[in-house]
Amino acid sequence: MGTLFHDITHILGGVKEGKRMVPCLYDHDLQAAPGPMRETFIGSIINLGFWDPMSCHFYKREIPPPGISSWTRIRLNWIDEAKIKVVTPGTETDVILGPLEKGSAKILAVKIPVSETSYYLVENRQPIGFDKHLPGSGILIMYADDTISECRHGNTPVKLMNADPSVPNFEGATFDIGAKDTFQDNKNRFKIQIKEKKAGSYKIHISGLPEGGSL
Repeated sequence: MGTLFHDITHILGGVKEGKRMVPCLYDHDLQAAPGPMRETFIGSIINLGFWDPMSCHFYKREIPPPGISSWTRIRLNWIDEAKIKVVTPGTETDVILGPLEKGSAKILAVKIPVSETSYYLVENRQPIGFDKHLPGSGILIMYADDTISECRHGNTPVKLMNADPSVPNFEGATFDIGAKDTFQDNKNRFKIQIKEKKAGSYKIHISGLPEGGSL
């Protein structure tokens, strides 16, 4: 099912200015390397791991594929723009971020632009709906660069920021209350803190950083 969805989604996304709107999110060069098929494919999911069927097709063979990331949903126009909160770096604000699979939530994704073509996306993944079959749950943060069209030569249009790199394949990528509750970008001088979780939604705090330091 994941493979079928993956290939149909390429078609649903279409082509704009000669580029696929929804490309494969695994690394093509690594996927083409010689070796056992499953092991080689897992070695290629260096961008979004098991968090999007455009990256992995499926998490485990005997269960349905994972749900879709906010990046892929946006490329498909499957998120109402009113449910995407845009926050400029340096702005201090709190956001209540609902589960990505809960369409009734007021805010489903946070977008933090850092240039005309690059930005961060913040989403809340909980085991509901199509997100029942995920490596975990919590807040995912990803960096996107719209100037990159395909995952080749070490480049990718979107990549997860990994909360716990000691866990392979981004299975520990989520940020959550406790030890992994803060993401900080010193170059663009902002940070994201997970403050509270209630009924599946998270209160996150976004704030700026002083020049050359942290808050």
